[in-house]
Amino acid sequence: MPANQSILWDNAYSLGIQEIDIQHKKLFEIVNRLYALDEEHSTKEELKTILYEFSDYMRTHFKDEEEYMNSIHFPELSEHKNIHETIIQHLAELIKTPARLGIIKTKMKVLAKHTLIDHIMHEDIKIKLFKLSDKTKQNKIDEEIFELA
Repeated sequence: MPANQSILWDNAYSLGIQEIDIQHKKLFEIVNRLYALDEEHSTKEELKTILYEFSDYMRTHFKDEEEYMNSIHFPELSEHKNIHETIIQHLAELIKTPARLGIIKTKMKVLAKHTLIDHIMHEDIKIKLFKLSDKTKQNKIDEEIFELA
């Protein structure tokens, strides 16, 4: 996949949790602004601005996601937080590394795929599955209470 090719949101990435889905889409949008930069005409300041915006928004998103997981008593919260911390460390290393735009776009493509697509599809999906299983349990309890009445 070329470094300047956008990564597109797919409804398969949706967790059905409105605020988290909105934030995921925003992260895709920020990354795609980076890919849209032209190596010949874009400045280092434009690049830095987008990288720092992505980093800041990623931190906000992780904080919000962790608060949500805590609110639903997600059993893998601690492990998920550790994954978030690792992603933030990798992103910080990328931002600190001096390189040409093309190299940063390529590295960011790999990080974004890992951070956004792989993380959503392999880790965040567990939140959705937990929430769905919790609703199923609650529905069964509600049905049992209704049958007793």
